[in-house]
Amino acid sequence: MAGTKTKVRSSKSPTLKSRNPQTGEVLGEISPSKPEEIEGIVAAARKVQSEWGAIAPQGRARHLREVRHRIYRHLDEIVETISQECGKPHSEALAHDLMPAVVGLQYQERMAPKWLRPDRPGALIGPVMGLTSRVEYRPFGVVGCIAPWNYPFFLSLMGMVPALLAGNTVVLKPSEVTPGVGERIREVIEPLPAGVATVVQGAGDVGAALVDAPCDKVSFIGSPATGRRIAEAAAKHLTPVVMELGGQDAAIVCDDADLDLATSGVLWGAFLNAGQACTAVERAYVADSIADEFESELAAKLARLRQDGRGDIGSMTTPTQLDTFKGHLTDAVDKGATLVAGGPDAGKANAGGTLWAYPTIIQGRTESMEVFGEETFGPLLPIVRVWDDDEAIRRANEEGFNLSASVWSGDRSRARRIASEVRSGTVTINCHAEAAGVPWSPWGGVGESGYGRLNGVYGIREFTVPTHVGTNGPVRLKRLFWYPYGEATSDVLRAVAEALSAPSMTDKLGAARRFAGSVGRAMREKL
Repeated sequence: MAGTKTKVRSSKSPTLKSRNPQTGEVLGEISPSKPEEIEGIVAAARKVQSEWGAIAPQGRARHLREVRHRIYRHLDEIVETISQECGKPHSEALAHDLMPAVVGLQYQERMAPKWLRPDRPGALIGPVMGLTSRVEYRPFGVVGCIAPWNYPFFLSLMGMVPALLAGNTVVLKPSEVTPGVGERIREVIEPLPAGVATVVQGAGDVGAALVDAPCDKVSFIGSPATGRRIAEAAAKHLTPVVMELGGQDAAIVCDDADLDLATSGVLWGAFLNAGQACTAVERAYVADSIADEFESELAAKLARLRQDGRGDIGSMTTPTQLDTFKGHLTDAVDKGATLVAGGPDAGKANAGGTLWAYPTIIQGRTESMEVFGEETFGPLLPIVRVWDDDEAIRRANEEGFNLSASVWSGDRSRARRIASEVRSGTVTINCHAEAAGVPWSPWGGVGESGYGRLNGVYGIREFTVPTHVGTNGPVRLKRLFWYPYGEATSDVLRAVAEALSAPSMTDKLGAARRFAGSVGRAMREKL
């Protein structure tokens, strides 16, 4: 493809600092893009989109394969950068950030040509009515992707890859909290043709400029508050938006659950990435008859986890989230919550700008607490005791919003019944929080947790405009409903309506006879 790569010029505005929240160390500084540059960058991406979109899906997939191979060649550096900037252990950076990105890339490379193949709806009835239909999945144009800091590599690619495979060009704004990961992404997309994918760095002003450029579609992963601002700005241009927002995800633990499995799954589901996951369990509704045993086993397993910089639990990533965690915990305890494990003074002490927070389990969540109505996005797990399944379902639906939810039961039929009544983008049975990394599964929320879908066939088609191409069957066939509207035409149209709506076969046959008697005359009258 023709053209040169769009280069983001250095800005005189303050640099973005890359920090390690486990140590407080400044890792480096990166020059942000200027908001006034963004319109030109989007325009440059639009100039090459037609060439990129004209490549067959198989060809676009081959280009993305080179991106995947480049990840392989720089795997250790990518994992190290993720770990340092996010404060997460290397194992989490590898398992939860890099691995799902690579799995998603490879799967979508293989499946995109099939998912983007035109559909032929009405294959049987269409020819009878004289119109054959073909639905083509055409790209929007330029997609602006705004990605978060908690899984900065995986979630950037979750928004970018399906858009690129669908034939769009992409401008990505990674989080200003993790600019080093943004630079790693810039490096791995180098094999793509010039201008097809561009990384711009900056804070909210750069993101706002990207939405206002305008793009032809926006993909946003982040908080509901920011999502509302983006939706409002995009509405000025009638720009469609796909949003994956936060969640106060619920886990429902039934009285017949395997407690060993459930405590291990809920423990991980609540505290992965120090609780900084939109799918983290923030409410565990546990059957009262097993709650004591559940809490005891959960606390015992938590005590075996390591928080030492290279162990199981990393630090928090931003001072704001640490303050939110501390505020929610203090407020809950002041208002009567009981500490089951952890607490404000547990774990590593902070000094020199470090952001450690120890996973904490509380019992006795009430409506007066901040943790009831707000997403903590930190390592705080409230246990809520319930009498039966119906109470758990009601409270899971009414007391928060679910991007995902889980049901824990030894009876699959019971679990499926509960799952069918929980309002959530994803409901899993006897596991939690892993569906986002499953590339064949649609991923997205409902209500406060967002709209639209990423991943799988729905994720690819989210970045396309389904375009109907209808073809008149017989080349010279005129339409019954064309001019003029004579008496014969009215007789035929009424006969068709009667045949389709008549309750008895006798009435249908009578209508068919009237149709046959008038259709020839009606068609001969057409201009």
